Formats: sequence, C-alpha cells, structure tokens
Amino acid sequence: MTLLRDISFLWSMLHIAALYLLLFTPRCSWRTTLICSCAGIGTLTVINMLLMARQGPASIMHLAFFTCTLPSFLLFFLLSKHRDGRFFFLFCLMDTMSFWLMQVTNFMDRMAGGTYVVLFLSRLVLFPVVEFLLWRYLRRPYLELQEKLKKGWWLFTGVGGTYYLLLIVTAVPVDDPLPDAAGLLQIALVMLLMPLTYLTIFHSLWRQMRMYENSRQMELQQRDYNAVCQKMELTQIYRHDMRHHLAALDELLQQGNSDGALQYVRTLNGGLESLVHPAECANSAVNAILTAYIAQAADAGCSVDTKINLPEKLPFEETDLCVILANSLENAIHACRDLPEEQRRIRLEMELTENGRLIVSVENPCPRQVFFDSNGLPVVSKRENHGLGLPSIRTIADKYGGLFRCQWDTGWFVLRVVLIPPEPARAAVRRTGPLTYGILALLLCLILLNCFPPLTNALEEIPVLGAVVRVADLRTYTLAWRDDAGGAGEDREQYRGTDGPHAGISSGLDAETRRDISTRRDAGV
Repeated sequence: MTLLRDISFLWSMLHIAALYLLLFTPRCSWRTTLICSCAGIGTLTVINMLLMARQGPASIMHLAFFTCTLPSFLLFFLLSKHRDGRFFFLFCLMDTMSFWLMQVTNFMDRMAGGTYVVLFLSRLVLFPVVEFLLWRYLRRPYLELQEKLKKGWWLFTGVGGTYYLLLIVTAVPVDDPLPDAAGLLQIALVMLLMPLTYLTIFHSLWRQMRMYENSRQMELQQRDYNAVCQKMELTQIYRHDMRHHLAALDELLQQGNSDGALQYVRTLNGGLESLVHPAECANSAVNAILTAYIAQAADAGCSVDTKINLPEKLPFEETDLCVILANSLENAIHACRDLPEEQRRIRLEMELTENGRLIVSVENPCPRQVFFDSNGLPVVSKRENHGLGLPSIRTIADKYGGLFRCQWDTGWFVLRVVLIPPEPARAAVRRTGPLTYGILALLLCLILLNCFPPLTNALEEIPVLGAVVRVADLRTYTLAWRDDAGGAGEDREQYRGTDGPHAGISSGLDAETRRDISTRRDAGV
C-alpha cells in the first residue's frame, strides 16, 4: 500500500506546478516556459522521491521547504514577468493551497483507517477539480488584477506567507501519529482560516481594482465635462455679445460695405459652429456629457437620434449618470466605426417617469449576432481598456437597485438601464444598525457569562461590576425558583464556594450541611 502513498505524492508535486502555471504570467513564450517548468519540476520530483525512499516519507514534510519550496521559487522567479509583490503573493497562494489540499486528503485517509487508498483517490480527484475551478472562475479576473494593480501586493503577501509557515509548522506527515485533541483543534482552526482569509484578500483586491478603474474613468469624464462647460460658458458670452455683433453688422451695411458684412458673418458663424449643442436637456451635467460624445459620434460619421425628457434636478448622482452615458455611447461609437457609413446610426432615449425612475436606452447597429455570458454581458475579446464599461454600468444599476439588460435583436445591439431612486425609508433602516449590533453584543455577553462559570465567578468579585454580572448570571434566578426561596441566595453562595474563590465560606459549615450541598451539586441542582 505504500506504493499508493508514493504515487499520490508524485501526483501532488506535478499538480503544484500546474496550479501555479494557471495564474502565472511568463516573461518568455509559453512554449519555453512549459519546457523549463516541466524540466525543473521533474528534477525536483525525482530528488524528493529518492529522499523519501532513503529517509522515509515523514522526512519530506520536514525538508519540503528546502527540497520543494525554495527550488521551485527560484525556478518560477526566473520565468516570471512580474518580479515584485505580485509574484510573491501568487507563489504563497499556490503553495499554501497545495499544502492545504495535501493536509485535507491526509486527514481524510487517517479517518478512513490510514490505508492510503483514500489518500490516493482524493488527491487524484481534488487536484484536477481545483484546477478546473481556477481556470473557469479565477484565472481571467486574477490576470486582470495583476495587470491593473501594481501596488498593495506586499501586505497580502505577508498574510499569505504567514499562513504558509503556519501550515508547515502544524502539518502532520503521512505516517506520523496524530496529535492530541488540542493539537487537532489548532490545525483545524489554521486550515479553516486559510481559505476565508484568501477569499477576503481577493474580494479586497477586486474592489480596489474596480475603484481604480472607476476613478480613472471619472477623471476622463471630468476632463470632458470641464471642456464642455467651457464651451457652454463661451456660448453665454457669445449670446451676451450678440447685440454688439448686430450693431457692427448694421454699421457695415449702412456704409454699403456688403463684402465686409459678409466676411464678418462668416467669421462669426465659424466661431459659433464649435459651440452648437446637438442635444439639449434641462440637466446641465447630462447635457454636457451628451454634447461631448455626440460630437465624437459626428467625428466618426455617426448620426445620433435623441429623445430626452429630463428635468433640471434628478434623484441620482451626476457622476453615476455620466458613467452610464459615457460608457454606453462610447461602446456604440466604437461599434459603428466598423460599419459602412450609411449604417452608422445611434438611438438614445432618456426619460424620468412619474414615479422617479430613470430609463436609459441606447441602440446601435450590430450585424453579427452577439453571445452573452452567465452574467448577461456580451462575450468580447479581452484587450487593454476594453470590456470594462458595461460592468461599470451594471454596478451603478445594482447600486440603485435597478435593472440592467443587454440584448441582440435583429441586427441591433440594445442596452437598457433602469435606475430606481433611493427611498427615504432606507436612511431610517440604516439608523437602526447600531441598536441591532448592541443587542447582538449583549446576547453574546450573556452567552459567554453563562457558558464559563469560572469567568463569571471571577468577575463577580470585582466591585460594582460584580453586581451587574450577577444580574446576567442565570444561576441567580435558577435557585430562587425553589420552594425555599428565602435561603436560595445563601445556598448559592455556599454552592459556589465549594470549588470557586469562595471555598473558604464552606469551612465553617457542619458536616451535614456540606453533605447536603455536595448532594445538590452532584444532582445538578
């Protein structure tokens, strides 16, 4: 049966490298990377198998850091594109995950009798399953994280390295006896905290990347917004100065200088053309964004049909509206650039309903059928600064509890967003949060005080605090319900004094009373 143990170890060694390569970003071509990885990991596997055959399998767990971790670290460091905190975090993540799987399968085999059959079968199944899950759900967002975020990795590397060392220290080799109950509890806690911690780290990194992308888009949109605002200010200046221009034209015509008047009109018209607003609405922020992107559409040869019905004030943040309009119109303009000029047409509708809901609809021609993933987003090629606009729009729709939908309908790509205004009642619900937390904390204190009698007894000896603790101690009321309620408090003190800090109280009691207290205690009274 030891053959199964050795094969399972070999299988684990090979899949540690496979797990790492799934999230790895090489500096060379993948062909060169795979050849070097297979050669290096194969050499390490042979060396570890020889050591295990000579010194026993238990020695591998103690020497794994020097025979597996350090050599593989140097190998992948030379092959890695990133040689900063991103590389160290990925290395700690993969090694920690692999040792975690090996320890889980080890304990599963111990529970089944230690025949190595469960050890072999569980590793044979678990490692490919984990690799599939990483490839299916984690690989693409993690590679995106590596490219977008270049800072903040060292802190998470320290957390991952600490858990890796904890697993190495608390690991139980395959043929070593299991520790006592306290040791098993420590191992279980370390193994439970490891996946929870990494899930928290990934969630934090993903939110950090989204915040970075949103801030970058907001900077670009703020720049466009400022440019449009400057044009609007110039428009107001032109309108204010229009009477002066008319007076100049009148003077030229009275002098009979028609050529000068014509030239003056052409000059004035050229200055006004750059300030024409193709879409008008009462809301200045929406109008500014529409002006900027409709001008971009005109430069790309796209006509934009608008139908906008918005008041001056909207129950939504202007920055969120800018993100929705900017991303949706930008995607539509990019899609129209690949079409013949006669097909470049965009439809935009915006309306605020009577119940305060904002409906945004953007349509653009799309001859090729579009396929959508499980999240309702179109499947597009992943390239730089592409494929991030629609997730941002969906995030804003979720923020307001609204709706987000993309669909392809007979040669048209349709994007519809519905935003629901925040309800005033939500603020009142949030104000009840501290009260809820206070009640939960009070219940937790009650549970702790009544589950640990020695702690309760010690706290009751503290002045002032002891009176409060006695109120929360359920033993106070349990003995008071007996028929002899008058002596309940005294009996309780005598009962607690037999094995607590009040042991001296029972010293003055006669033998019959002590036997009665002992009988009550043994009976659970």
